[in-house]
Amino acid sequence: MTPSFFNIYKPRKYDYRYIYYDPLKEAIKEREKQMAKENGEQPQQEYKPNLHRGSFREEANRMRGKKSKELRRSNRNVLIILIILLIIAYYLLK
Repeated sequence: MTPSFFNIYKPRKYDYRYIYYDPLKEAIKEREKQMAKENGEQPQQEYKPNLHRGSFREEANRMRGKKSKELRRSNRNVLIILIILLIIAYYLLK
């Protein structure tokens, strides 16, 4: 190894090897699609979940509103009970 000023090292190429690749399975799937086309059947579409950008935030905001509504209701109930107890205490101590 002789040092060289003009030797520029090139980065290594990305070489990803699939772990679970099965060429036979891929060939079977492709053949099934081809046969379905020949028979005029509709190909099955993949499942797409009903998630869209911002859905998590929308759900979090909705839950936050629900919690604050429950908290207001709870505070109102505590206030009503406190008023009733004060009225009862006033009549008992009178």
